[in-house]
Amino acid sequence: MRVNMRALSYTTLAILLLFLNACDVTDSYQDSTELNSSSLAQSAEKGGPPASGNTIVDIASGDEEFSILVEAVVFAGLADDLSGRRQLTVFAPTNDAFEALLDELELTADELFVEEKKELVKSILLYHVAPGNRDSGAVTTASQINTLHGFFIKVKEDESSFFVGNDENGFAEITAVDIEASNGVIHVIDSVMLPPSEKNAGDNDDNGDNGDDEKPEESIVDIAAGNEDFSILVEAVVFAGLVETLDGNRQFTVFAPTNDAFEALLEQLELTAEELFSEGNEGLVKDILLYHVAPGNRPAEDVVTSDRIRTVSKSFIFVEEEDGDFFVGNDNGFAQIIATDIFARNGVIHVIDAVMLP
Repeated sequence: MRVNMRALSYTTLAILLLFLNACDVTDSYQDSTELNSSSLAQSAEKGGPPASGNTIVDIASGDEEFSILVEAVVFAGLADDLSGRRQLTVFAPTNDAFEALLDELELTADELFVEEKKELVKSILLYHVAPGNRDSGAVTTASQINTLHGFFIKVKEDESSFFVGNDENGFAEITAVDIEASNGVIHVIDSVMLPPSEKNAGDNDDNGDNGDDEKPEESIVDIAAGNEDFSILVEAVVFAGLVETLDGNRQFTVFAPTNDAFEALLEQLELTAEELFSEGNEGLVKDILLYHVAPGNRPAEDVVTSDRIRTVSKSFIFVEEEDGDFFVGNDNGFAQIIATDIFARNGVIHVIDAVMLP
């Protein structure tokens, strides 16, 4: 029997507040723990959180096995994109992978990295980058993953090995996983993936667009503020100081509780919105809201083919199906997804019928 968030007591909320006041967990963009080694291969074996400033580009540049990949990234003008704060997942081909492709094309790296092929190289590289920080669990439990190229890569399993790519141009085996960087995660693959000539079913235009000719102009905040059903959510976002974050250019997926969802929780806790949004509760509300936000633009098809999704708070929400309906949450209970794919210029909103507590 599914447990709903509304059954939680005020005591639970109070305990959570005390915990959050003692430990700030809302800054999820960087981790100050030092990486054990700058070697990518050693990182894959040891795992562990990244050093602050060890970006995807830093880690790749520190391993000779990725010298061609780094050369390609610099040539395509993507070094800044892969060195910023935006969380990304990179499927990184080794030098052997690039050399095999060059042999097949009967080209040298110098012949590939010429100005007239710059857009081609950039397009191929973007097919290896997905928005958001997706660890191996999120990758291997997905059937397909949207990329910054705009086309999906498919995920397949064969005899306990996992492969990514597409039916037209083939698949690369994932040979190492979960190499964490300050701005995402790297998974190593044994060949270069070439984008298909046509989109898979369910692919989105550009970076998570809704398939229309024009991209949405409104931000996540604009859309929520324009819908009376989200007035309490908007009040919470303003109170927690997250307007600028959710109104910027970084792509997010928001699981948005309706007013009915908030009111049900407040009624169960015997609180008013004014009591919850009072001085001293900012950290609590912020942490709850960040648990409803995942990095990257994840349309419904991506959500329902995942078994868990990492949020900006670095905690996972889990995805479950029951009689054709989909639910998100954790041991505290699950919220049903009741509407999907409300696209904004900076991400996508899926509507849920309960407030999820971390």
